[in-house]
Amino acid sequence: MYTVGVGLGSNLGRREENLKQAGERLRELVTGRRFSFLYESAPVGYPNQPWFLNQACMGETVLPPLRLLFCLKDIEQEMGRAPAPRFGPRLIDLDLLFYSDWVMKSHLLTIPHPRLTERSFVLLPLLEIWPEGVHPETGESLREIWSAGSETFSPCIRRSK
Repeated sequence: MYTVGVGLGSNLGRREENLKQAGERLRELVTGRRFSFLYESAPVGYPNQPWFLNQACMGETVLPPLRLLFCLKDIEQEMGRAPAPRFGPRLIDLDLLFYSDWVMKSHLLTIPHPRLTERSFVLLPLLEIWPEGVHPETGESLREIWSAGSETFSPCIRRSK
């Protein structure tokens, strides 16, 4: 079993329902799931769009990283995610944030997620459910990463569970 972190996001349609449905679909892939509260966050990289609702999930899987990634992309497509500009609006977004202590870089997948340390809407939910978390590549704790950059991150507000 491998410990994994998945980031969930939505800024189109019924955002909370989209996250809930995606979380249920993760049941098929990830056991012992723990979910963070919901976080409302400003869009990054493509500003003229609605704010996102984000959440993090942690759990265990037996799936290898690429297989898990492809399953996450299948869930997005089955839920109706359509092709859109990079960082643009989306019904659902599922990102593999980390895979145990693996470090992997390929044209298909980078673990840990390459922008994990730059996004308040990823770090805050992860810190909530994994306060002892350590970045597998740098060895820094997530708390250290948050403290070093929190003033430069885009707005992110905790909502509810």
